[in-house]
Amino acid sequence: MEDLARKCLILFSKNDMIVAYGHSHTTQKEGTRYHMIEKIFKLRENQTTIKTEIVAGLTTFMTMAYIIALNPNLLTNFDSKSTLWSGVFMATCIASAIGMFCMAFIANKPFCLAPGMGLNSFFAVVVGNIVTLTGMTYLASFQTALIVILIEGIVFVLLSVFNVREKIVESIPLGIRLGISPAIGLMLMNIGLGSNVSIFAAGNNFTTPYFVMRDFFGALTPAVLRNDMGAEGYATMVLSVATMFIGLFVIVAMAKKGIKGSVLFGMLVASIVYWAGSFI
Repeated sequence: MEDLARKCLILFSKNDMIVAYGHSHTTQKEGTRYHMIEKIFKLRENQTTIKTEIVAGLTTFMTMAYIIALNPNLLTNFDSKSTLWSGVFMATCIASAIGMFCMAFIANKPFCLAPGMGLNSFFAVVVGNIVTLTGMTYLASFQTALIVILIEGIVFVLLSVFNVREKIVESIPLGIRLGISPAIGLMLMNIGLGSNVSIFAAGNNFTTPYFVMRDFFGALTPAVLRNDMGAEGYATMVLSVATMFIGLFVIVAMAKKGIKGSVLFGMLVASIVYWAGSFI
């Protein structure tokens, strides 16, 4: 009995008690790892579990991973073959990773940090205006805008240190502050519905892209649209639209049922549907 007791290690989690039988060396390692994670992230204090955090982390990553490609596209004017695009791509990944590690291990908050849609759009507009006003090359204008952003960042840090930033935020009307998140969501919805497909089809000599709202839902005669786009382009559009709404339906239905990870499962279903449809 004493030998059995030595081989039995009781691990406590938030919701239940797990009794692990086996070699004490292995279970001691697992217990040490759990207590180390508990010490760093204070899971019990924050009323969460390792499983919950892993599912939430994967869901958050999948919902925001689009920025990895979209950010360099916006900031380089969709020049994906240039070295500038590759540099922005790497900078987006590295900056996001540093921000999230700091948020996790210093602030201990479950927040993901990455370049925002509003900021990169503003940056692209600034670069475009510099090109127009000065006649500089896009690369030179990009570098100039980076200097402007650097100065802005220094000013922002000073405002934060002296608690001026908080006063500025509090001076903004509450309605505007509450409307920022829904507004970003509406902008993303507009991007998804308005330019989800963007197919440069053979039917119009690859000059004009086709979009979801304008062409798929606006096409009164699908046969005419199919002739304009070509069979391959039309099939790609239909598959893309079907995938989008199937994934959205799964997310909404699972969320209504209270299933955790509904966004992650919806994206997984949409990926499977598109992959399977591409072989049909």
